[in-house]
Amino acid sequence: MAMAEREQGHRHYSESLESTQSFQLARRGQIFALLALSIMAALAITLAVVGEPVWATIAGGVDVAAVVGVFITGQRRSVEEQSEPEEPAQDRNARPAVEGNNTDEEP
Repeated sequence: MAMAEREQGHRHYSESLESTQSFQLARRGQIFALLALSIMAALAITLAVVGEPVWATIAGGVDVAAVVGVFITGQRRSVEEQSEPEEPAQDRNARPAVEGNNTDEEP
């Protein structure tokens, strides 16, 4: 009984750790994306002030395209994930069926 309790505790800990790390990774990605977007926006503004409107437009366009692209792909992923049917959960401790051991068959 104690072994099953330890295994369950370990499974809960592992699942909690996985969700925490996933959240931290997503948050870190958002921070780096914001940093990159800020740098590109500052570059576009600097180019506009210096008198390079073509390059400022290109840098600003890349900024806008990147943000729009992320939102579109993120939207598609969430729609695809919602439309996919979930597979039934399988018991981790269940034994796989072995051919030849079916008792319903006649010899």
